[in-house]
Amino acid sequence: MASRSLIVTAFFFSIISILFVWFGEENLVFDLTKEDSVVEYLSALFYLAGFVISFIAIFKSQRIILPIVWVVLCFVFLGEETSWFQRIFDYSVPEIEKISTQGEFNLHNLQIIQGGSLTNSSFELSHLFKSQNIFRLGFFGYFLIIPLLAYIPTLKRLLSKIGYRKPDTSFTLVLLVVFALSFVLALYAPLEPVDIKSALAETREMLYAFFIMLYIFAYIRPDEKNQLATGFS
Repeated sequence: MASRSLIVTAFFFSIISILFVWFGEENLVFDLTKEDSVVEYLSALFYLAGFVISFIAIFKSQRIILPIVWVVLCFVFLGEETSWFQRIFDYSVPEIEKISTQGEFNLHNLQIIQGGSLTNSSFELSHLFKSQNIFRLGFFGYFLIIPLLAYIPTLKRLLSKIGYRKPDTSFTLVLLVVFALSFVLALYAPLEPVDIKSALAETREMLYAFFIMLYIFAYIRPDEKNQLATGFS
């Protein structure tokens, strides 16, 4: 169970991050949210922390399926966020880079799947298969849909067997408020003189990583309570 202090910290950090982008000094907002800057580094750091915590949990928890799943996911998310450390290790994969919208070695920027903005004027079914929406479906499916499905007895037993940990109601409510605010502000965000819409998108990506890390810390990390409980009490 996530502690009250953890939930309060998550709420204020997230809300302040979003409101800073909206009300903050424009040049500072740009400097903090541009590529290879503070917000992007925090995203990578949060995924790294989630990876480490999940990896430790594999060896210390009684149920290891869920820690393994999050080890793999955090590893992939960290790799994609940093373009698989391409700029750090200074290597090139021309075959991928030439079909990437940013000329980098990652999957989510491949021309065929890149995109998925929710603020476009029109929507097509094919947009669901864009990288942004694939991630959103997975993220909100895990944190919002699966907890509801867990009330179905058959699925509840299945989720219990793999050690699924259902987040507290307070965790879910904070998550909902934070991302609802982010998406609503993005609808009205100006593009000039600073592209606030893009700044909000970068901040939202950081908050995805932040909430994933918090979930792993509160519900996956090995301790006596997590080893004995299933998350359905």
